[in-house]
Amino acid sequence: MTRQQFISILESRLAALPPDERRELIQDVESHFIFGLQNGRTEEEIARELGDPFEIARDALSGGYIEDIGLPSAARKKPTSIGKIAACIALVFCGMITYPLIAALWSFGIAVATLVLACLVSPALVLVEYIINGSFYPAKLFLSVSLVGVGILLVYGARSIFRWLSCLTRGYSSWNVRVMKGSDMR
Repeated sequence: MTRQQFISILESRLAALPPDERRELIQDVESHFIFGLQNGRTEEEIARELGDPFEIARDALSGGYIEDIGLPSAARKKPTSIGKIAACIALVFCGMITYPLIAALWSFGIAVATLVLACLVSPALVLVEYIINGSFYPAKLFLSVSLVGVGILLVYGARSIFRWLSCLTRGYSSWNVRVMKGSDMR
């Protein structure tokens, strides 16, 4: 399907919408075609990516949101200011539980990292003790070398813990931002 065919189908199906809303939707579709053509794609590829123009028109007329191509439908309801205030209040109460939990998880991660560091520097601590006290115990050296092995294994666990914690923190923060903007009220 060519660009002209796609847009003419949309225009004919969206005749029931107010002119400014119809024009906005058509301009969004045209901008997708322009952007795609600039990136070397054909009109047929762009039309396939956008989807069926009949479905797009049906979603726009029913008040749905067309997430596939990022086009807001004409009748999409935006959250009211009261809804945003209620969402922010709910986030505060949710944060009273979530932020201490996230802080506790980060404390656990820091404790594991401290344990890893202590295990890895244990031979150096045995050497410092030998220099200060002048006494050498082979059992302490064996234990410190064993702790280095444990520390090396724990490095991989600590790395996974910190990746998970940073992903969790970023995800929760971005969810808060989306809720406050009113785009994710689920």
